[in-house]
Amino acid sequence: MGTTPPSWTSREARWQAKQAARAQRDQWKAQIRAQREYYRTYWRGWHRPTFVGPMILLTIGVIALLISTGKVDPVEFWAWYARWWPMLLIVMGGLLLAEHFLDWNRPWGGRRSMGGIVWLVILMICLGWVSREGHLMGPFSWEFSGDDGDNFWNWMGAEHDNDVQMDQTLTAAKPVVSINDPQGDITVTASTDNQMHLRAHQMVHRDSDSEAQKIFAQLKPKVEASGGGAVITVPEKQGARVDLTLELPAAAFATVTAGHGDVTADGLNGGVQVTDNHGEVKLEDIRGDAQGHIDHGDFSAHNVQGRVLVDGHGDDVTLSQIQGSVTINGDFFGDIHLEQIGSDIHYHSSQTSLDIPHLQGAMTLDKSDLSLSQAMGPVRVIARSKDIDLTQIAGDAHIEDSDGDVNIVTANPLGNIQITDHTGNVIVTMPENASFSVTGSTSGDEAVRTDFPLKMSTDGGRQTLEGSVGHGGVQLQLETDHGNLELRKGENATVALTPPRPPSPPGEPAKHFKAPASAKTEEE
Repeated sequence: MGTTPPSWTSREARWQAKQAARAQRDQWKAQIRAQREYYRTYWRGWHRPTFVGPMILLTIGVIALLISTGKVDPVEFWAWYARWWPMLLIVMGGLLLAEHFLDWNRPWGGRRSMGGIVWLVILMICLGWVSREGHLMGPFSWEFSGDDGDNFWNWMGAEHDNDVQMDQTLTAAKPVVSINDPQGDITVTASTDNQMHLRAHQMVHRDSDSEAQKIFAQLKPKVEASGGGAVITVPEKQGARVDLTLELPAAAFATVTAGHGDVTADGLNGGVQVTDNHGEVKLEDIRGDAQGHIDHGDFSAHNVQGRVLVDGHGDDVTLSQIQGSVTINGDFFGDIHLEQIGSDIHYHSSQTSLDIPHLQGAMTLDKSDLSLSQAMGPVRVIARSKDIDLTQIAGDAHIEDSDGDVNIVTANPLGNIQITDHTGNVIVTMPENASFSVTGSTSGDEAVRTDFPLKMSTDGGRQTLEGSVGHGGVQLQLETDHGNLELRKGENATVALTPPRPPSPPGEPAKHFKAPASAKTEEE
C-alpha cells in the first residue's frame, strides 16, 4: 500500500507562495542592476571627455589672474568682450571640429561628452549679452539719471574730473572745423576774438587717482591743423566721457560727430553739420545751412537763414523761422512741428509723404494726426492711418489717406483739390462766394451732405455728388470708400505770401516758440 502525500494547511500554502514571489522579485532586481551596470560601463568606455573645456577654464584662469594683478584693465577687457565674444564661439567650434577629425580614423576612441560644453556655451552667450547691454546702457543712462549717466560706471570706482584748455589761431577766412567726440556733450558758439578756444571737461571712473591721471592723459583732445581750419578728435575710453565747449570764428563751418551726448551750436555764419547717434541736437541763429543726422534723440533748429536737412531716426523735430527749404527724411517717434518756413517743405517717412511749397502758418505731425494751417499749394499729402486737418489752404491740394478722416478748409486763391480716402470721412469747406465744379462719391450706406446747390444721386451702391457752383472754375474730386462726404460753406479767407522774418540783430535775444503739447510716445 502506497503512502499518501501530506496535507497542506492554508497558512503553509500562503507562506510558500510569498517565498516564491520574493525570490522572483530578487531575481528581476539583480537582472536590472546588471543591465544598468552594463550600459554604464558601455557609456563610459564609448565616451571620452573633451579637451575644449579644460582649455577654456585655463584661459579664464589666466585672464582672471591678469585682471587681479593689474596687468589688464577690467573696463577695457569687458569692452573688448562685449564686442568680440562671438569670436570665442567660433574658436570653440573650431576646436570641437578638430577633435572630430582627430577621432575620424579612430573608431575605438569612442565619442566625446558634450554636456559640459553646452552649459559653457550658454554661459558665454549670457556673459556676452550682459556685457553688451552694460556697454550700451552706459550712455543710455545719461538720459534717465541725474548726473549725465555716469552711474553705470560707478562700480569701476569713484568719479575723477579734470579740465583741459586749448587755444589756437585759425588762418582761413572761413575755416572748416571738424569735431569728433564719442562720449560727451558738445557745445559750439561764436568767439568774440575770431579765434578758436577749446575747453574739455574730462570725467573718468577708476579706483585710484593714479589710474585716473593716466586716463586723463589719454583723453586729451587732439587738435590738428587742416587747410586753415582744424580737426579735433577725442579718444574713446570705456568708463569715461569728455564734454567739449568750443568757441569758433563766426564765419566757421562746423562738422560735429557725437557718439553719445547732446550737441548745441549757436551763432555760426558758415553753417553746421551734425551727426549724433544718441542725444539731443539744438541749433540756433545759423546763417548758413544746417544739417542733422540722428539715430536717437530730438532735433531742433531756430532762426536758420539757409536750408535745414534732417534724416535718420529719432523723437521730436522742431523747426521755426527757417528761411531756406526744409527736408526731413526718416521715421520719428515724437512730434514734428514746423513754424514760419520761408521756402518749400519735403517730408518722407515709411507712412507719410508731404510736400508744401510755402508754409505761412504751422504744421504738426504725430502718430495719428496731421494738422496744417496757412499753406500755399500745390500741397501734396500721402498718409496712412492719420486724421488730416488742413486749414486755410490756398492753391492746389492732392491728398491720399487710409483709415483716417480728411478735413480741409480752403482759402483764396483757390486751386484744384483731389482727395482719395479708403476709410474715413471727407469734409471740404469752400468760401461762400467760390466758383468750382465738383465730382464726389462714397458708399451707399454713408451720408452725403452739401451746403451748395448740387446734384446728389445713388447708382450701383455708390452715392455721388456732382455739379458746378458759380461759373465753374477749379475742380474738386472727392472720393471715399467708406465714410461720410460733406461739402460746406465757409468764410472768404485769403492766404497772402509774406517774406520771412529777418534774423535778430547781434546782441538781441532770439524769440522762441513753444510747440503744442501732445503725446509723443508712438511712431508715425
